[in-house]
Amino acid sequence: MNATENRPMQQTSLVLPIVGIVLVLTVVYDFTVRLFTLQWDKPDVQLNFLNELIDRGVIALLGLALVYAGFWLNSALSKPASNSADPAASPWRSSQFWTFVFSSLLGLIFLLLVPFHFSTSGQILSAASTRADQQEAQIKFQIQQQQQEVQSVLAGGQIDQILQQKGLPADRVAILQELKKDPQAFDKKAAQQLEEMKKQKQQALDQVSKEVSLNRWRAEVRSLLLALGFVAIGWTGLRDAR
Repeated sequence: MNATENRPMQQTSLVLPIVGIVLVLTVVYDFTVRLFTLQWDKPDVQLNFLNELIDRGVIALLGLALVYAGFWLNSALSKPASNSADPAASPWRSSQFWTFVFSSLLGLIFLLLVPFHFSTSGQILSAASTRADQQEAQIKFQIQQQQQEVQSVLAGGQIDQILQQKGLPADRVAILQELKKDPQAFDKKAAQQLEEMKKQKQQALDQVSKEVSLNRWRAEVRSLLLALGFVAIGWTGLRDAR
């Protein structure tokens, strides 16, 4: 194959690394800017950032694959004489060496994202549980206050007097009339309300737990696979560059 026939392949070997580097730099620049503006005190914001980083990691992996393909094609088209390694040449001066070192570093980063993502999603689950407990405590406190008021009314025999007052809200009149018929009516209703609240709390926590578990499987497995891909490109490239 002469030089004219080799020209399209040579151009391809130059274009592939350029396109690959552009893809990688786009991802790195985007998330570097967002990293400095990230609200680290909000676990939900952190988790969204991690999810997007893992999703965009596929683009970086594709970019490095194009870079590797371009280097390999250029090496295959080079003359044997130019391919022979110079013992005195230092790999530190080779752009290929640093590209594959960078790929290996990305592999390590995406591997470390797995426990970090797990911890962050755990904080969201814990925060949801804390909010549910606070809401439950608040409702219980309100019910206790109402029970004390009802007991005070019953103890003083003031139901008829209060019902004779004008301008009472319809719901309060209904409660007082019900208490007049059955003094234990409010306690029964309060017990039912607390039971319903516990069911709703458990359903909400189960839903959050389900969403967190699904997100963990989706994001962390993808991150692990991306880590393996980056490391495979990095180590293969470093081995071939020797």
